[in-house]
Amino acid sequence: MHRTKYGMILVCAGVCLTALVCPATAGAFANEDRVALAKGLAHYAMGYRDDLLGQTNHAVLEYEKAAQFDESGYLICLRLGTGYARLNMLPEAINQLQVVHQLNPEDMQSHYLLALIYSNQRQYDDAAREYEIILKTFSEEEPQNIEIYGYLGQLYYSQRKYDQAIEQFKKILAVEPNNADVMYMLGSLYLETAQKESAVAILQKSIGIDPEHDGSLNTLGYLYAEDGKNLDEAMDLIQRALAIAPENGAYLDSLGWAYYKKGMYDKALEILKKADVILKDPVIYDHIGDVCSKLNQNDEALKYWKLSLELLPGQDSVLRKIESAENRRVSK
Repeated sequence: MHRTKYGMILVCAGVCLTALVCPATAGAFANEDRVALAKGLAHYAMGYRDDLLGQTNHAVLEYEKAAQFDESGYLICLRLGTGYARLNMLPEAINQLQVVHQLNPEDMQSHYLLALIYSNQRQYDDAAREYEIILKTFSEEEPQNIEIYGYLGQLYYSQRKYDQAIEQFKKILAVEPNNADVMYMLGSLYLETAQKESAVAILQKSIGIDPEHDGSLNTLGYLYAEDGKNLDEAMDLIQRALAIAPENGAYLDSLGWAYYKKGMYDKALEILKKADVILKDPVIYDHIGDVCSKLNQNDEALKYWKLSLELLPGQDSVLRKIESAENRRVSK
């Protein structure tokens, strides 16, 4: 049994060696010295055989020998990078895979491997850069594949590259003009880029296409409440969202805030306290603090503003509220 397996591996290595010297793949090895090229190919084939046997240490040694005869062969560098990664020699793996980029920018395997290594090392910006290269390449090759635009858009969103994310989601709408989920994402991105009118328009369109799109219903309702206009419509939109997702803490916060804007402070506090049970969030605590302040519950207001600041330090508006409340307490 083992002998048969070994024989098959030798055949595979022989096929690999034959393939590498044919015109279609000759570019993988750049050395024009026939003797050196033959030696390099031989070591590469032996390394490939060891790879198939799962003998990574031996494979790496053979690939290193192959590289001595042909330093410009991107396949050698790719195999070395992969082997080093398996042996947890990550700096060496990164170096080899970066060399692959220089020798063959179109090779996607090296970008994918680098992305995995960077993610493992928690170098998320570097990983994102590699994924961006992969996704952009695929999007150019498959312009009708909207999933790729979605992945790329989400990647840009996570990097706070909002304008680039918007561009990707617009590409999806060009292919699927009635995609309510994408419209909701665009609405969120428009808010991130201070394009409130565009956000309202796209969210209205999303709801027109899908009247039960709870994310769009809640966000549009909250925007109306935040502006203190269309408050009855705002409450209707948010309540429709809650009918779909009654245990959503963010939606309950929106409803509580709409009650606050209508001056119904007791009801606002009741709803916001329900939101707090479900979701511990700095915005909810800030809102509860504002409601308590309106109800002259100043100590409670101070407590919740401080809770908000603990969850999200550096909020200037909350800091000012705390300072003002503490000054009022001292003056009393």
